[in-house]
Amino acid sequence: MIENFATLEDIFADSSFDELVKEIRPKKIERLDPDIEKFQEIVEWVRENGKEPTKSRNMKERKLYSRLKGIRNKPEDWSKYLNYDVFGLLKK
Repeated sequence: MIENFATLEDIFADSSFDELVKEIRPKKIERLDPDIEKFQEIVEWVRENGKEPTKSRNMKERKLYSRLKGIRNKPEDWSKYLNYDVFGLLKK
């Protein structure tokens, strides 16, 4: 049965609204480690451009180049990136 409501308060006061609200559950957003998210940004660059980022004049590419260089200089941290390194970026 469709009811006509005069105001928003009428809608919120209706028992049907309570049932609707119970059905809506916020989805839990899972976030990765920020370092992994940054590594994935490098992986996406390689996927889209077909090459590793270089020390170029393009600021985004240069930023990713520096980030990758920093990651490569810390082999003790590589274990957390291995599952995401689909292009073998750590081994170069």
